[in-house]
Amino acid sequence: MKAKFEYILNVFKQVYGTSLELPVISYGTEPAGTIFIRQGNTRELTEKKAVNIKTGDVVWQEWRNRKIPFFFSKGSDKIIEEKEGKWIINLDIIASAFFLLSGWQEFFSEAKDQYGRFRYEDSCQSLLGITSIPVVNYYFDILKTAIEKCQGRPILARSWGNHPFAVCLTHDIDTCESAWLQGSFHALKRKDIITPFRLIFKKLAGHDSWFNFDEILEIESGYSARSTFFFLPRHESRSGIKNADYRITNKKFSAVLAGIRRRGSEVGVHGSIGSNLDSRLLSEDMGRVGEGIQGNRFHFLLYDAKSTPAVLEHCGLRFDSSLGFAETYGFRNSFCLPFKPYDINNDRAFDYYEIPLVLMDGTLQKYMKKSASDCLSGVQELLKEIMKFGGCFTLLWHNTHFSEFKYPGWRKVYTDILDLCKKENALFESCSNILNQY
Repeated sequence: MKAKFEYILNVFKQVYGTSLELPVISYGTEPAGTIFIRQGNTRELTEKKAVNIKTGDVVWQEWRNRKIPFFFSKGSDKIIEEKEGKWIINLDIIASAFFLLSGWQEFFSEAKDQYGRFRYEDSCQSLLGITSIPVVNYYFDILKTAIEKCQGRPILARSWGNHPFAVCLTHDIDTCESAWLQGSFHALKRKDIITPFRLIFKKLAGHDSWFNFDEILEIESGYSARSTFFFLPRHESRSGIKNADYRITNKKFSAVLAGIRRRGSEVGVHGSIGSNLDSRLLSEDMGRVGEGIQGNRFHFLLYDAKSTPAVLEHCGLRFDSSLGFAETYGFRNSFCLPFKPYDINNDRAFDYYEIPLVLMDGTLQKYMKKSASDCLSGVQELLKEIMKFGGCFTLLWHNTHFSEFKYPGWRKVYTDILDLCKKENALFESCSNILNQY
């Protein structure tokens, strides 16, 4: 467990500042060091085997007014206690944090949905009802508290300049040429015969209503915000799944990409179907979008815990932002800040950062079947948890959802979310700028 222990401590130091000076922290079964973290039964982690989480084996304790689960441990009345000048953490926050953050459950799971994705229903987050809780941040807060008690002085909470938390704004560009078709179809289903004429006339005049990048940038400029646009580089379908409805090599996209960058926002690659398993394919995708690409999010959030991290590292990307559940909002790795994923095969951290995806428009609208008027209460609960730890709220809003055609009301949901965040003095930034500050 030594490499896993060091990995968690390194992530902890990243959260609270890499210059943080730690006391002697030991992890094992016999007390040692100034701070001692009691190791539980971590045999499966040590032997690299699947961990079968059962509700009866989970210890629940309250921390910062929230009941949180602890794994690999037996019950204890006190999470932290002092004995003979040592501060002892009685529950195994190291193995628990590692299990969640590393995606261990995904790595050893064979269950997939129709797209080959790890299913939310098979996750311990679903089993335990903890998807909206950044549990790893609570574990880190426990260790932070022990260090503060040991050193007799507080560790300053993370801040983003003068802002208490960050909002990472992102847009996946899957379709931008077919509002005239899809919008007309949905209008006719509502027996609206006027809208199709308007959409088709605009298309014939050379403008599709989903080709709305300037509109999005203008909305975000009102919040002094920058965002990341992930462009899908392939037009042809693959494995029966659609890619883009546009061709990124069309010369008009040169002006689009330049305009996004000129406004201070960022262009990323939206890895096409199959690129999550094929570094050659992803590298070609990056080349199609252009030079200077730093980050990726995979189309359909396709991600395979055994193969995808190595693909991302091989392609030399600085960041990925694919790790979120399509079926629900919240924290797939139970963490609300960027982190370097763990290489389970080789017991080391990968070189790139994951910026966890927290909320997607399609999750609310398609999977959770929420109306545009019934979204904000859940968002507010997420924000409370993120603000508690100075975290990062990564938001995905497709360009299609800024249009009143097919997706009426969802642009207002976006601006309502931004208004909530602005009221709390959030920092609004693109993925790369988030990492620059982090």
